[in-house]
Amino acid sequence: MGKEDLFINRGNLTWEEKRMMLPEHKAAWLQLQQEEDKVELHGELDDDQWREIGEVVMDALNHTLLVRLTYWQDGYYIDKDCYIYKVDEINKRVRIEYGPHDDSIREYVDMRVIYDVQRI
Repeated sequence: MGKEDLFINRGNLTWEEKRMMLPEHKAAWLQLQQEEDKVELHGELDDDQWREIGEVVMDALNHTLLVRLTYWQDGYYIDKDCYIYKVDEINKRVRIEYGPHDDSIREYVDMRVIYDVQRI
């Protein structure tokens, strides 16, 4: 094997020891990956979808049923198993409660970000 063959077949060994990633670069790269995974808020739901959601929500509110609420928050769709505590028609939001019954957590979810509600 000649000197020229050794030079050609060595690959990228010249730069192998110079490969490294600074912690700042890694953090920026991970942040970029998370940003790419985000999704846009869904479009306006049609009347049939709102009617189905309304029926399930009101049924769950009147009979204290457990539902799975799918809604959009900060670029991600979140599924939460919860109870419907209150429907605020004036401010167009739903108050949900979840957690242990003796120490329930309650929070509001805007109706415009709700994507689906299913009985469990």
